[in-house]
Amino acid sequence: METCKICLTTLEKAVYVSPAEFSLTSLCEVLPGKTEVFFCAHCGHLQTSELENLAQYYDQAYKILIESDDEDQLYEVSGDTQIFRFDHQARVLLSKVNLAPGAFILDYGCAKSTTLKLLTRSRPDLVPHLFDVSEMYVPFWQLFAAPENWATYKPRDGWQGRFDLVTSFFAFEHVSDPRAELASIAALLKTDGVFYCIVPNVYANTADFVVADHVHHYSPSSVERLLSEQGFSAIEIDSEAHHSAFVVTARKSAKAVADAIIEPNEGLMDSVTEMAAYWAGFAEEVRTFERACGTAGKAAIYGSGFYGTFVATCLQERNRVSCFIDRNSFRQGKTLLGLPIVAPEELPADVTLVYVGLNPVHAREEIAKVKSWRGRRLNYFYP
Repeated sequence: METCKICLTTLEKAVYVSPAEFSLTSLCEVLPGKTEVFFCAHCGHLQTSELENLAQYYDQAYKILIESDDEDQLYEVSGDTQIFRFDHQARVLLSKVNLAPGAFILDYGCAKSTTLKLLTRSRPDLVPHLFDVSEMYVPFWQLFAAPENWATYKPRDGWQGRFDLVTSFFAFEHVSDPRAELASIAALLKTDGVFYCIVPNVYANTADFVVADHVHHYSPSSVERLLSEQGFSAIEIDSEAHHSAFVVTARKSAKAVADAIIEPNEGLMDSVTEMAAYWAGFAEEVRTFERACGTAGKAAIYGSGFYGTFVATCLQERNRVSCFIDRNSFRQGKTLLGLPIVAPEELPADVTLVYVGLNPVHAREEIAKVKSWRGRRLNYFYP
C-alpha cells in the first residue's frame, strides 16, 4: 500500500504494474524493478512508487543536460526553426508574472537553471538565486550568479521571507514529499510573493504515466489541493501555455486560505484506466508490428527520448535497428543503447522500417514535417 502524498489517503492497489522486470527513467536509463502507479480518487493524484535511494540518485546520478552550458531539449519545430525548451519557458514566465525592478528570484530544484539565466539577460535588474539537491550544477551557476546567492541540499538560513518569486521548472514531479517542499517554498516567499511552477501533464502526454523517476503525476484538482492547503491563493493552472504541461501560478496569502474540498474531474478515472491499458499492451503492439514486417530491410527509431527508448526495449530483434533519429542538434552525434543518434537527413538508405517514438498526439504531424523522407517508401509504426 502507498499513501497519497497530496491528501494522505491510503492507496491500496496499483492501477498499473509494468509487465517487464525493468523500469525506464526520464533520462532513458533502464533500471531493474517494475514500475507501479497508484491513483487517488479522493484528490485525483497519480503517484509512482519511488526509486530506491531517491536522494542519492538526484545528488549523484541524475545528470540532466550537463555536457555543455547551452545544451537544451527541443520544444518544437516551426517550419525550419528549432525552438528550445529553456527559451520558451523564459518567454512564458515573463508573459505571466509581473516582476518589479530588482525582484529577488529563487529557482528551486533548478539543475543548470538556464531559464533563470535567460531571464536575467532580458531583465538584468533581477537578482537570481539558485537551489538544488546536488552540487554538480555549481559550475553552471558560477556563470551568472553570485556565490552567496546559491545553496545546495538545503536553502540558506537567511532566505526566509526573502523572495518575490520562487520558480520550479519540472522538479515537483520528482520530489518525494511535495507537501514538505511546498511548505519550504512558502517560508522562503514574501507575503504576496508568487510561486511559479511547471509540471508534466500526463493527460496530454501519456508517456509520463510510466516514467519511473516521476513520482508524481498531477491533475488540476491535486495541484489546487496541494497549493491551497499550504496557504496559497489566486491559483491559476494553464494547460495550454506549454506543450503537455501545467503552468501554475499562485500567491502566498497573508491569511489562511479557507478550507475547500477540490473534487477531481469525473472522467479522470476513465483516463487513468485507459492509460494503464495502453502501456500494459504497448510492448505486444510493437512486437506484433515487428513480426508482421518480417526480416527484410533495416529499421530506425525516430526520437531518442523516452518514447523511442521505450520502443527499443520492446523489440525482440533490436539488432535490426541501425540508429535513432532526432531533429535536436544537441542529441545528434551521441549514442543511445549503443546506437548512434543521427539527423533525419542521415537516415541510412537501407532502412525501410521506422518506429516512431513520439507522443502519439503529435507523432504523425511531426513525421510529415521531415522533408527529406518524402518520396521514400518507409513503413511506419506509430505508438
